[in-house]
Amino acid sequence: MKVFLDSNVFVKKNWFVSNANFKLLFHFLNNNHNELLLSKLVIQEVNNIRDRELSEVLSGFKKLIKDGNKLNKQKLVFSESELGVSSYNISSILTDKVHYIEQINYDEISHIEVVNRALKLVKPFTGEEKGYRDTLIWLSFLNYLKKNNVTGDVAFITNNKSDFFKQNRSSLAFNDDLKNDIENFGLKTNIIPYLNIFDFITDKVDKIENSINKYEILDDLESFLIEETEEYLDSMTNHNLSDLLSAKVFSDKLTAVIDIESDIFEGVEDPDVQSVSQLPENNVYISCYYEMRRVDLVITIETIEYKQHADEIEAIRGLYNIEIDEGVVKLSFICRLCIDASFEYDTAIELGSNLTIHDIQTQS
Repeated sequence: MKVFLDSNVFVKKNWFVSNANFKLLFHFLNNNHNELLLSKLVIQEVNNIRDRELSEVLSGFKKLIKDGNKLNKQKLVFSESELGVSSYNISSILTDKVHYIEQINYDEISHIEVVNRALKLVKPFTGEEKGYRDTLIWLSFLNYLKKNNVTGDVAFITNNKSDFFKQNRSSLAFNDDLKNDIENFGLKTNIIPYLNIFDFITDKVDKIENSINKYEILDDLESFLIEETEEYLDSMTNHNLSDLLSAKVFSDKLTAVIDIESDIFEGVEDPDVQSVSQLPENNVYISCYYEMRRVDLVITIETIEYKQHADEIEAIRGLYNIEIDEGVVKLSFICRLCIDASFEYDTAIELGSNLTIHDIQTQS
């Protein structure tokens, strides 16, 4: 599925697309490898409106300072550079959040056609010939669908109800002019109209399944996964060690190990979210798989036990160093771990907790 966003979706309150509805939309797009469609005219329009409104704010500051200087003996200073004003580009902001974005050009649309529509007041043109930009956006959108032979569902989201839609109590549909356009272009796709992102999410998005970005969350939580996995490794029993290292000497012949120290020094690889389930409040339960690339495991046992079973111990795969010191022996192993686990995730504060490791194996 593809999703098209009009400029009015961003302006006023959503300049940085960080609210809950945008987050769910972006997760839905990324998790399902869906494309966001964005007109280059929409990009220009959003950037221009933001810059214009910011300019008005800065002008207001300057006027306030000027008025303040009439009231203050010491000169008040206004420095725009110290306000922290930064550059803005909605395209760059979206690129950081959405994996697949297709920008739609509008330079192929005939100016003659646009003028004819303006004269005949074909929607989205209205009285006084308003609707030039909306017409370019709409026709270039249809042209893109036809030129690329797009099939399947495409969501078209704009809150410009009066120029694009007709609505009764139970449904939303394109007005007759736009319906004619869709038919005349001979499109193979099903264009579904929505007034806002919330309506689209309500209709199409599984809020639990898409409460996270499945392809990024485990990378984002790498420190959490490393810390929790090290804690698990450090608390392993002799039976755990036998299973992990495929060496029965730990469970069958050695008494409890004295100490285990783990160090994961190359982090997470091949992370995969297998399922997401709802928990109370803002929490979800995530079942996952991940690998730890390079793990250093130092196991301390008594020297006397090492001497009794040295041949079996030294035959264990991954053993690279043996250090004997004052009645104990430190056995150093290097390994790569494959882990099936689950944990809780708070979608509001974006933090993981309560990691449970269900299966852990060294990669052969």
